[in-house]
Parts: sequence; structure tokens; C-alpha cells
Amino acid sequence: MIHVPGFLFLRRLNCIAVALPLLACGLDPVVGHSQQAANASHQFQPNTRTEKNRDTACKIVYLGLVGGTETPNNNRSGVVQISNILRGPTFPDVCAKSFSPYVWRSGFHWILTHFPSHPGRLTRDELERAPKVILVGHSLGGWAVLSVARNLSRKGILVDLCVQIDSVGITDHTVPSNVKAAAIFHANDAMFLLTTKAIKLEDPRQTKLVEDVLVRSAGHWSVTRDPRIKDLVICTVEALGSTPGQMPNCPSQPGPDQAVSPSVPHPPVNSP
Repeated sequence: MIHVPGFLFLRRLNCIAVALPLLACGLDPVVGHSQQAANASHQFQPNTRTEKNRDTACKIVYLGLVGGTETPNNNRSGVVQISNILRGPTFPDVCAKSFSPYVWRSGFHWILTHFPSHPGRLTRDELERAPKVILVGHSLGGWAVLSVARNLSRKGILVDLCVQIDSVGITDHTVPSNVKAAAIFHANDAMFLLTTKAIKLEDPRQTKLVEDVLVRSAGHWSVTRDPRIKDLVICTVEALGSTPGQMPNCPSQPGPDQAVSPSVPHPPVNSP
């Protein structure tokens, strides 16, 4: 973890305390989206019957945690858009759901409903038969997905991909060792005083940092809709479905507005 002087730490806390109420008052420029945008997102609504059938036998679980000022069904959020796509007929073996970061424990318990239920850690045989896990979180949701990952670690459950999008928090700097692949995407706007600039891998031998991207053309909310985030998740889903037991090799290709933070160590990404 990067150590900062005490006054900078307090300044970060003060910024969060001042900015979050302002954000909650509706400064998000995309929450009140047009009817046209709502109609465009309608095509990604899940088939209810298919969702009920798959929920007991899904092979991959996707948990999305939206920003602190958003609802978990805000179709302008890229986190929710990915969830809606994965709940569609193209991915019948994926269970996907979005939550508010304030109820991240509900998301954690929702994941556990797809695993054997008993006290203590799961056995190796149970884990081999259990679904793969993908976590994606934006803003406060970026902090929340690491909280979910740490709690899954206590059960011995691995996370195949954990994506933080313009993450906001104080304990969102270190990715736990049960995460196989980690990624972080940064926006380029005034929220930079609040967001996490770099993440540390608790154990680089267990976790690969596959993406550390500055999206220069995006703000705090629009960054969730950067297509490289969706591509990374979909690539991982498809790879997990086609090559069970192997780690996907799914970093996105660098674009003209992409930059990688030099302060974060990048372990090599090997092909499976």
C-alpha cells in the first residue's frame, strides 16, 4: 500500500465527506437519462424464464456493484449494462446481478447461494464443481468488490476477475490473493482527488494485474461505459466457458487514450 502523510490522508477523508453529499444531490449527469437511452438499453433486459432456470446451475457468477449515487438498475451504468448482457440468452450458463455498494453483503450472500452451504472453507472437490466468479465495481462499488473478494477468501473461494472502475475508498488499494486477475480503470476529471490511483497485489504470484488504464476521454460516470471494460468481462466469460480450469488471457488492446500507471508492478500475463 502506498503510504501518505497524515495530512493528505485527512484531506482525502474531508474530500469524500464533502463530495458525496453533493453527488447524492444529483450532480451525476447520466442518472436522468432520456427515454431514447432507456429504450436503447431495453434490448439487454433478461428473459425471466431463462434466468429462473439458470439460477440453480450457473457456471459463472457476475456481481456488479454500482456507484454510491446510483441505483442497481440504472441502465446508464456500464456495470449494469454488462449485467444485462450476461443475463440474456447469449450466456445461458451465467448468473448476473447488480447491487448498491451500501448493501455489498447482500451481493456477497447472493454469490454464496451458488456454492455449497456449510460452515468453514469449501473443499477442493466442491470448488472444482462450483461456479467461477467475476466482480466489477464502480466508485464506492470499487471499494465494495474488494470487500466481497476478502469475504470470499475466508470460504476459500477464488475470484477469476475483479475490476475496479474509478474506485473510491480507503481500503481499496490492495487486491487480496484469492483474486486471479485484477484490473483498474481510471477516469480523467475533477474526481481525481477522491479516486484510487494505484492498487497493490497482496501476492503477485497468485494475482495478475491485467489492466491499469487511464481513460482520458471519460469522466467519473461515463468511464463505466468504456467498451474495453465490457470486452474484458465478456472475453473472460467466454474463456472460462471454453477452457475450464485455465486462466483466461484477456487484457484489452491499448487504445489512443490508454495509459498505464508506472507506479504499479505488472506481473507478466502468460497465455493459458
